Amino acid sequence: MHPISPYGCNPDTYIAAPSFLNKGYTQIRVVCQFVPDPRYAQTSTLLNSKIYFFGGGNTKESKFMDEMVYLDLASLNSSKPLWVKNPIGIPSAEILATSCISPIDKSTIFLIGGQALDKTKQNIINATLVYTFNSITSQWTTINAAGFYNYSISLVRMQAIMNNDGKIYIFGGNEVDYTVGNNNYGPSINKMNVLDTKTLTWSSLNITNNFPTPRVSYTATLLNNGLIIYIGGFEMKTYGYANVDMNEQINGDTIASRNAHSAVLTNDGHIIIFGGNSANSTSRTTTLRAQPDVAVLNTNISPYRWSIPNISSTNSPQSLCFHSAEIYNNIMIIAFGIVTSDQLQTTATLNKNIYLFDVQNYAWISLTTPTSTKSTSTNNHSNYMIIGISVGVSGFIIILGLIGVVYKYKKLRKTIIEMPGTDYYPIVTTK
Repeated sequence: MHPISPYGCNPDTYIAAPSFLNKGYTQIRVVCQFVPDPRYAQTSTLLNSKIYFFGGGNTKESKFMDEMVYLDLASLNSSKPLWVKNPIGIPSAEILATSCISPIDKSTIFLIGGQALDKTKQNIINATLVYTFNSITSQWTTINAAGFYNYSISLVRMQAIMNNDGKIYIFGGNEVDYTVGNNNYGPSINKMNVLDTKTLTWSSLNITNNFPTPRVSYTATLLNNGLIIYIGGFEMKTYGYANVDMNEQINGDTIASRNAHSAVLTNDGHIIIFGGNSANSTSRTTTLRAQPDVAVLNTNISPYRWSIPNISSTNSPQSLCFHSAEIYNNIMIIAFGIVTSDQLQTTATLNKNIYLFDVQNYAWISLTTPTSTKSTSTNNHSNYMIIGISVGVSGFIIILGLIGVVYKYKKLRKTIIEMPGTDYYPIVTTK
């Protein structure tokens, strides 16, 4: 029997093989693992050994996606990771949202903001500001929180951080309080908005010292000491948008300014950024590679220090922006995004590949490369270093203190054999 390809094949292929149920031959429908279409500006959240991806943009007719897929990392140490598509999707086709996992029940994912398509999929509208997804029951709930935000307002191009007290902190972003057009994202803000998920109440922190300019497309990282580090992104100045200076008040190597990049926090307090767009344009399809592709910020010293590691090109990825990244068991996984180039691009080429980076040895690895280093992460499910997807880090730094952060065959003898990692199943039918 021919093996089933892990990266897709013709789902209508049938193979005649000896039956294991009775004499004669069995007709087997060969079904392959689900592989998602490439996309960009999706949001992602790591939950146990699964990375969930919500929405995003593509180059097909609808442009915005209402898919919810996850990457199952449990078998990565012995085979390729498995993609799974949840048939319920997300409540609306949307892009440029943010998401985070509740540290209280460790099963609820908050999906916040973004722009959505109406039912005709022709017009861009405000997405409902807050949804929750119960990963145990696979159910969505619309959250109606009290405070200054209501159904008519959405936030776009921001990054949420949730602490152990159940409070979600969101700095900046575009605040959209009306129906939007294709090129209108609303005014940029520099408020620190807080959603208390216990009382379902919005508030805004009263911060007056060292307040940054309004900005979007940055990254936010919560350190173990309760500080939030914001790096990079676009800031609003008197003459328009510009990429934030990523070297201000930071020692070490010079890092190019960028937006739409990613970042992960290692166990030893280093923030690793990847990719990004250095073009000074708010258009998502106008991109320019940000160099270097990988940089490391040491947060263990004061002032913080940038360094550019010497990394082999073996297994290295394409340069990307608007991608996703998470860290899991000392491996960073990069997924989706727009491919960038050293020349300015005005059209989007989307990435369909997965890339793994060993954050201890600073090396890109193949999907089949095991490691013997044991993880010190709380999500340790194997003795192999597996994966993580990180969310970008920004170029300016703000530091804010937080309080915490089978089916039985009958007479026809029809058997369904489940294949994990897909929403299709091989069907074995005997005469």
